[in-house]
Amino acid sequence: MDQNNAGKSKRGFHFFDYYSGDKIPPLTKWIYSIASIFRDASYALVSAFMLNYMMYSGVLSSDKSEYGAQIAVINIILIICLIWDGLNDPIMGFIVERVHFKLGKYRPWILIGGIGNTIVILCLFLIRPSGWAYVVCWAIFYFLWDLVFTINDIAYWAMLPSLTSDEKARANITTVMSIFISIGTFGMYAACSLLPSTVGYQIFYSAIAILSATLFLISQLAIFFLCKEHVRDPKQEAISEKSKFKDMFTLIKKNKPLRYSVLAILLYYTGSTILVGFGINYFYMAYGFGGSFYDASGNFVTAMGGGGIQTIVTVMYVFGTLIAQFLFPLIKKKFSLQKIMTWSMIITVVGYVMFFLVGFPLFGNHPFAWNDSISAEHGFVTIGDCLGGRMFLLYIPAVIFFAAEGVMDLVILLMMQNSIEYNEYTFGERKESVAFSWRPLTAKFASAIQKGLVYLTLFISLIFPVTSAISGYQNDLAAVQNANRDNLNGTEVREALTEATANINKALAGLEPWQVVVIGIGMVGSALICVIGAWALVHFGYKLDEKEYDRICGELKKRHEADIKEVAAKEAAAKAN
Repeated sequence: MDQNNAGKSKRGFHFFDYYSGDKIPPLTKWIYSIASIFRDASYALVSAFMLNYMMYSGVLSSDKSEYGAQIAVINIILIICLIWDGLNDPIMGFIVERVHFKLGKYRPWILIGGIGNTIVILCLFLIRPSGWAYVVCWAIFYFLWDLVFTINDIAYWAMLPSLTSDEKARANITTVMSIFISIGTFGMYAACSLLPSTVGYQIFYSAIAILSATLFLISQLAIFFLCKEHVRDPKQEAISEKSKFKDMFTLIKKNKPLRYSVLAILLYYTGSTILVGFGINYFYMAYGFGGSFYDASGNFVTAMGGGGIQTIVTVMYVFGTLIAQFLFPLIKKKFSLQKIMTWSMIITVVGYVMFFLVGFPLFGNHPFAWNDSISAEHGFVTIGDCLGGRMFLLYIPAVIFFAAEGVMDLVILLMMQNSIEYNEYTFGERKESVAFSWRPLTAKFASAIQKGLVYLTLFISLIFPVTSAISGYQNDLAAVQNANRDNLNGTEVREALTEATANINKALAGLEPWQVVVIGIGMVGSALICVIGAWALVHFGYKLDEKEYDRICGELKKRHEADIKEVAAKEAAAKAN
């Protein structure tokens, strides 16, 4: 479909269509937004839980010295991948900006990355040698995953600011998309927090990888076939096709609003994902592993353990994030983005301080947020244990800082999108793909920084011998499960689960309170520094306010109308001749 015919009356539904104006077609809005459920669930599986999978599933060596060396090498590889990201993201942003298909500027790249991502995720979790052979295999597939996800991610996020320049419409779709991102992230966090300890790491992650990869692919096919792209300004199209690789760096150097929003989002992403980075390590260390076992009466039961606590905290994440999404449009009507950012930062800090005081053993052998009915042998057994006693004290601050961080996320994303119109007005070029390639790049930089902080904190807290022992127990369990795949509920498998559960919880019981407190200092301290830093960058550096942005959009509308008339006149003159 020729984008020059966008908006003209047509009968029936057309694939690969275009639209004009600032009103996003409803089908495009909802498919584009809903697809983020499966994109972000898939991303969370690899970025948030891949390291946990390697640490606890038994794919690494059971020898403690080799295990420690393999964990160190894995973290070095993650740093190398960070360097690769530094090249990969700007290259892909340049390619998407310059190389356009007849079927669209963004949709083909979204699909190409989606297909590649599906294949590589399956390889990451289903191809499973052991020891150093696994480390080599993982490094190859992780490198490829980073490439194919970047292809999809750059195109997907670059498409967002192109859908509309109207600030209300842009805020609306950003909010809707954020809600679905929260749902996808929650689903993956809940599943990966609660189920691996009950059914075994290798069995669970094989199943979740297949499900996640399949749904990811289906959602990207829906975007490719059903979403419309916005008609592009002819002058901007010509500029886009002449883009150069260095434009990404030139852009951030001369575009001050973009520069400060990119730096702010780097710190924000680092701080807001710290709790996820420590994730199951913190909850296992503070509240036990749980697992499945035969109780004293001979009944086979499942204990929640720290995974149950993390699942409830994940529910608080979704609850807090949804509060942010629904309140943000109302708050934005009354307050400027700068004021919203300031209050969000203050509330986030208060929430994290409260969480540190109640969530770590500062006043005894266990955190102040505790339930005295906990089983000394298996940790929290039921969901009632996870909710009883003083456990509510852990969930209240979580809702507070998750909600405040959700608002901060929306503010910074809007500021970053608005910098594109600023760039077009000031320098005569939009280049959404180039500008928005900084978002996934900062997300990956943040992920690498987060992983470095987590590794450093876990190293200082001296818990790697414990995680190595747990990995060995999980490997023994997986051997029994693999030998009994036709009867996973049989007596032999259940006895193996009982033995693994007992050994793992015994290993965790040997930790000292100070080791858990060290984790808390690294986790909460890093988050506070990053959140305050993100606020400071926006508060003191970002000067594009709402009034100036509205003025810029009004002027750009006049320019676009003039560009379209000029192109139409030239085409008419060419036909006349």
